[in-house]
Amino acid sequence: MGAAASRSAPPGYGLCYGAGSMRRVFTARLGLLAFGHLAIDAYSSFFTPLLPLLAQKLDLNLTSIGTLVALTSISTSWAQPLFGLLSDRLRRPWFVAFAPLVAAVFMSSLGFAQSYGALVALLMLGGLGVAAFHPEAAVLAGNLSPRRGIAMSLFITGGTLGFALGPLFAAGVVGAFGLERTWIAVLPGLVVASLMLVWFARVGPRPRHETVRPPLRELRPVLWPLTLLYFATVARSAVSYGFMTFLPMHLHARGASLSRGGLMVSLYLLAGATGGLLGGWLADRVGGRRVVLVSFLISAPLYAGFLLLPDAPGLTCLVAGSFALQTSLPVNVVLGQELSPRHSSTLSSLLMGAAWGLGAMLIGPVGALSDRFGLRAGLAVLTGMLAVGAFCAALLCAAPASQEAVVLHSAGESG
Repeated sequence: MGAAASRSAPPGYGLCYGAGSMRRVFTARLGLLAFGHLAIDAYSSFFTPLLPLLAQKLDLNLTSIGTLVALTSISTSWAQPLFGLLSDRLRRPWFVAFAPLVAAVFMSSLGFAQSYGALVALLMLGGLGVAAFHPEAAVLAGNLSPRRGIAMSLFITGGTLGFALGPLFAAGVVGAFGLERTWIAVLPGLVVASLMLVWFARVGPRPRHETVRPPLRELRPVLWPLTLLYFATVARSAVSYGFMTFLPMHLHARGASLSRGGLMVSLYLLAGATGGLLGGWLADRVGGRRVVLVSFLISAPLYAGFLLLPDAPGLTCLVAGSFALQTSLPVNVVLGQELSPRHSSTLSSLLMGAAWGLGAMLIGPVGALSDRFGLRAGLAVLTGMLAVGAFCAALLCAAPASQEAVVLHSAGESG
């Protein structure tokens, strides 16, 4: 997972806008990107522990909550491919630096929502900040170190760590100041946006030839492995988003407080962040595709254990299942970028945006199913999607690894 997997760039530019060669895996700029990813993903999960309070305030059922997540995914995830295409064509995508500010302002305003429509609007506007950040930031992170697997793992682990801390952050703010004063949570976003803007002001734009548009038809030779990788990511995202969304409702129905619900969601997501860090390390040693397959095979029985066992051992299985499942999180992005390095931002946005978005949109039907048959039935359907992910991952292990591999394979067959 070396320089060949990065976006095609001239010497001296490949490691982030002319920064020069960097031999250490962890650099200050990689740290800033990881910190920015932590902050912006903390805002994207900020609303999760507040769902029981928002449901009570706005009279929402599980169908409305699931639909809320699905609608939010339109901006947080489905908009990412658009920003990815834009990133591949701009010399200096400033929206990456402004993204944390946009996410912070709107996500921290949820307490002002007086209707379901207002709540959806705030989440979708904040989601545009989330969408703007991810595609280009993922490419920058991969280019900041010769060890792309570990660099991407550190970057994505920053995001999953932020995703894990977001519920605790929200529960702390609301517990101290009340639901009507969630605006106080904007402060960390202001700090991160300031740091990102200072960094972007000090680096030069990309060389002009770097903005040559790579035609999408170049992806045709890798369409099959890309499709398998995409739907494996969709399955993982649906399970992760679904349990993150409905776990606070499940715990609230069993009498848990807001703080306990926020803590359990954070533990669930923190385990995933830790798994993501391990996944990047494993991928550099045993191969990313094997990591993706094994993550599904191990996590499936653990998620099933949550449904079948009493509360304490069940929650333990759920946390362990999150750890196993999320080992594939950074690996998916690197595998996608390696399929076609010239489309790295586009493929990052496809796998970090559109795939996650489709997974999140499945939460709406799961919410409707839960209203009709009970929340446990909805969670069982989500658990069953791990089998779909494992099937796609198994087929992926046998598919060509890159455009070059497809060409060589075809030449071998014709010869």
